Amino acid sequence: MVPETAAGRLYMFEDWHELIRWVLTTHASLWLGAFIVLLLLSGMLRERRNPSASAAWLIFMLAAPYVGVPLYLALGTRKLKSLARQKQRLFAGRTSLTHRDSALRNLLAHLGVPDPTTATGFNLHTDAQSAYVRLMALLDGAKQNIDIEIFILAGDTTGQSLINQLARCAQRGVRVRLLLDGVGSFLLSRKHLQPLVLAGGEAAWFIPVLHRPLRGRTNLRNHRKQVLIDQEKVWSGGRNLADEYLQGENETHWYDLSFDLEGPAAIDYQTLFEADWAFANKIRPGVVEKLLVSPDSSPPSHEVQILPAGPDMDEDVLEQTLITLIRGAEQRILITTPYFIPTETLQTLLSNSARSGIQVDLLLPEKSNHRIADYVRNRFLRELHKAGVNIYTLSDGMLHAKAWAIDDRYAVIGSANADLRSLRLNFELMTLLYGQQDVIAVRDWVDGHLSHAHLWRPPPRNPLRETIEGLLMLLSFQL
Repeated sequence: MVPETAAGRLYMFEDWHELIRWVLTTHASLWLGAFIVLLLLSGMLRERRNPSASAAWLIFMLAAPYVGVPLYLALGTRKLKSLARQKQRLFAGRTSLTHRDSALRNLLAHLGVPDPTTATGFNLHTDAQSAYVRLMALLDGAKQNIDIEIFILAGDTTGQSLINQLARCAQRGVRVRLLLDGVGSFLLSRKHLQPLVLAGGEAAWFIPVLHRPLRGRTNLRNHRKQVLIDQEKVWSGGRNLADEYLQGENETHWYDLSFDLEGPAAIDYQTLFEADWAFANKIRPGVVEKLLVSPDSSPPSHEVQILPAGPDMDEDVLEQTLITLIRGAEQRILITTPYFIPTETLQTLLSNSARSGIQVDLLLPEKSNHRIADYVRNRFLRELHKAGVNIYTLSDGMLHAKAWAIDDRYAVIGSANADLRSLRLNFELMTLLYGQQDVIAVRDWVDGHLSHAHLWRPPPRNPLRETIEGLLMLLSFQL
């Protein structure tokens, strides 16, 4: 047997020409691999991210490039620059830097968020039945267009009834477009969509699990939830399209918030959908820019502002908005969320607000559907509890609502959880409410649940628990 040495390997080649080709190919592959690693590292270092995260990726890609590079391509990027530039163009005509009446409006204008606009109606859905009834009524009344962007469409009773309803709408001439997240609706088989497609409806998947690397990152999920009717009505909030979200809470005990509105405000939601639909279907950005004209409407009575957040915005819009709201709070900060793993900045601001005498109330489910998130949150809750934050847990059901209310002046509701994934990775859609009547409606809903919630008490501290919390924090972006 020929020994496995450099000299021994010469016998593997028939002549010197073959050996030279092998050497050149090997060296070319090494140089190409090194160039790719350096290119990715250059892009990573240009991004604004936590230094510890950058250091971890740097070590990983240099130490194990064959594993580190593919993982970075799948999971490492937070922002999609081309999408961000497209959003800037689409929203440019509805963003003004002349607003100087508040720090919040001025901030959002500089972040590229469309100005506040008006709605002729705003209805908060405080239970599953009212949300479902209103959704089906809107679909039934559609005349020209139905556009749906959703994280989870299930193949259960609710999901199937919605598909059948959409198919009936398509059969009577309504254009129906359905945009599903590739991971959130991964379990939905194509056959469930067949009635809609056969009726002439369209369906697309936002960043499917298996896709070309340049078509976005698998780690960047579209968590937005909106149903648009005839470019003038919007149904949105925190609910997905599945039994637990839209069937009676007496059966499933899932508590959530959604809303519908109509009027000029709908144009910004439609613009956001058009951009996401174009990305999912590989349509040139120029097609999306042929925008709509705001429909005529009765006198407005509600002031709202769309808050798109995620990889398609240059800045972390939601986090920056919450920072400004917390800093401006004078009396009370009210938060409800299913998962609580905040950024360091939000954690510090909430703690300092409580220490300064502002009432900070946080409502969480006692046990959520993500047990790892429940375990990790204790690290943050202990600090908030020590600072004087009132932490409540709801034990009679799964609380899935995402809402912030500040001094009865502002409320933020929609799809984003108070966790690192929603704040830093997901495509999210929140709505900022300015009208006191609408803000109070959100506050009263949360207060109603606070009345039968339990005060949270810190579990006993021990080195093992804290070590496990620290390890699980490494997964916090994936929760």
